[in-house]
Amino acid sequence: TVHMSGFFFRMHAEDFQLRSQYGPVAGATAADWPVTLDEMTPFYDEVERTIGVSGDANANPLEHPRSPYPLAPIVHHPSAKLVEAACAKLGVRCFPTPRAILSADYQGRKGCAYCSFCGSYGCELGAKSSTLVTFLALATATGRLALQPRSMVTRITTDRRGRASGVEYLDDKGALDKASARVVIVAASAVQSARLLLASGLANSSGLVGKNLMFSTMSALYGRFSLPDPHWAPQGKELPFLDRTVQDYYSVPSAGLPHAKAGTLLFMLPHVNPIYQTEKLAGLDGEEPPLWGAALRRRMREYFVDTRTIEVETFAEFLPHDGCDVTLDPEVKDRFGLPVARIRLGVHPASLAASDFLAAKGKQILAAAGATKVGQYQGDRAYLVLQAGTARMGTNPRDSVIAPTGQAHDVTNLYVADASGFPSAGAAPYTLTIMANALRIAAQVASEGRRGNL
Repeated sequence: TVHMSGFFFRMHAEDFQLRSQYGPVAGATAADWPVTLDEMTPFYDEVERTIGVSGDANANPLEHPRSPYPLAPIVHHPSAKLVEAACAKLGVRCFPTPRAILSADYQGRKGCAYCSFCGSYGCELGAKSSTLVTFLALATATGRLALQPRSMVTRITTDRRGRASGVEYLDDKGALDKASARVVIVAASAVQSARLLLASGLANSSGLVGKNLMFSTMSALYGRFSLPDPHWAPQGKELPFLDRTVQDYYSVPSAGLPHAKAGTLLFMLPHVNPIYQTEKLAGLDGEEPPLWGAALRRRMREYFVDTRTIEVETFAEFLPHDGCDVTLDPEVKDRFGLPVARIRLGVHPASLAASDFLAAKGKQILAAAGATKVGQYQGDRAYLVLQAGTARMGTNPRDSVIAPTGQAHDVTNLYVADASGFPSAGAAPYTLTIMANALRIAAQVASEGRRGNL
């Protein structure tokens, strides 16, 4: 979250009922959550209130009635009006993108200075609501948090009864040490949590640890707008956020897709990092022969001098399936001498079809906004920063790894509190749901502890 862009969406009710709402899809292993939106809502509220999220609670026409965001939307770039007008022309609704960025001073933290360096960078002011400046800072202030930085857990240990007894770890000097615990909570991302559970030989009576790995299905588009244009100020004097979202294509039963769930379109301005942008212009994604010399200079001039750009990222439902999982590599070891996570990555054809459908809609909106050139970036079809699903949550130990409480079916005092437990990932960036679900599971742990069950 230190380097996140901070797109903070709640899941919709149908996201928690993917299998029952949309039915089975050949080759997919979609399942319903054992948790509902109503159960998750108070934890969504708590995350937004605790860390500070900026947005307009009344703007998203598809969202159920909800509590207001603690902060108003961040100030948008004038080109947002181009997207709004294009959507109105096409009969599509758009709204300000909710961001985990402070639009004003909040709970002792400074509001955003609009420096443009959000995604991929830390915030020098603490205005981006990362875990570092929110939950970790709050926990540290209690005096009851001990951080062990630069350490690597190698194994979860168990006692004679098969209960978790703590962890073994390599400290910052590479020495093996142990930590005892009444409760062990795993939250290392879907890839590394699966790796740790597999390395420990725990919670896998179902054989599903590492299975059902999900990311987010993605396509990336751009529209070039010729200068001069009144919607763009002189370079270096522009606001960095366009931030408009369209979710009218979230559920599209009449679109003829193999799965009637499509997703979300995010309209934004390009990242200001010139090296990153030039690498894209040069075609260094490997999809085509790279440009250099005069051809690259012409493309750079078009991008940096003659035009301005609006980008679109689409996020479609990433259907879990047997072609995407995490296992332990039998040969390759990391610097600690531990087997690395071996990732088998594949995107279900129905997810690709939904992504292509969203890309076509994004191109239509860009063209309606007046773009003189519309294109699509080549590259990965999956957004790999978002990871979920490798320790599926469910009520039946035969087809899930953890209970709705986050508790491992096989080990009563072992919990998994990250997106590993997600049965589905929704059709928008799901960072907020990861955090809300972690708070929900934390409440379960605290409740069991008060009752003396841990």
